[in-house]
Amino acid sequence: MKLDVNTDASIELTAKLERLNRSAFPSAVRNTLNGAAFKTKKLVPKKASLNFTIRQKSLFRKFVLVDKAQGFNVNTMKSVIGLRSTGGKDRLIDGLVKQELGGVVDKRRLVAHDKARISGSNQKKIRKKNYLSNFIGRVGTPKKRVKGSKYIMINGSAGKKTIFEVKNKKLTPIFTVRNTDKTRLKKRPFLRPVAVLVSKKIPQMYKNNAEFQFKKYLK
Repeated sequence: MKLDVNTDASIELTAKLERLNRSAFPSAVRNTLNGAAFKTKKLVPKKASLNFTIRQKSLFRKFVLVDKAQGFNVNTMKSVIGLRSTGGKDRLIDGLVKQELGGVVDKRRLVAHDKARISGSNQKKIRKKNYLSNFIGRVGTPKKRVKGSKYIMINGSAGKKTIFEVKNKKLTPIFTVRNTDKTRLKKRPFLRPVAVLVSKKIPQMYKNNAEFQFKKYLK
């Protein structure tokens, strides 16, 4: 996204701001750049929800981050919005990047069934009792159960394998075991389209921020 302060629509505003106060023009520019970045961040979850299932509601608040524009030099001023890892969440960020740009993600050998999720809903997160850490290395077979474990793996047709929870002689599918841990994701951008949409609003945002400066210094 780019703010051009010398277009026919904004050049008069820019000239007035420069005559108003030496901080008025850079402040209007800085607030416009930051406003555009935060507007983009706000709209990203809605766009992403149209492309894929979001089970962690705080996902984009945590990992779509803004570096705000700083200072008073408009020639170097910029705000940056993008995906950033926090707290060692590199795998999660890699998945989001691949959703945006397309590509291959790994470590996806196990695919959760809906019944492994809260309320049996595809829209919900996996139940804590079904976290991989609770049963990896403790999965038996129908003929060779692991002592103290309620999980078994059954081979199906075409080499398909499924991990079940055994409870009261009832089998509940928990995970499908894929033959590969790599998954190719199609490009389904959610950040760039929003940025393009917001960029069209930047001239009006600049006008609004300019008017704020006029009210501030001319009151």
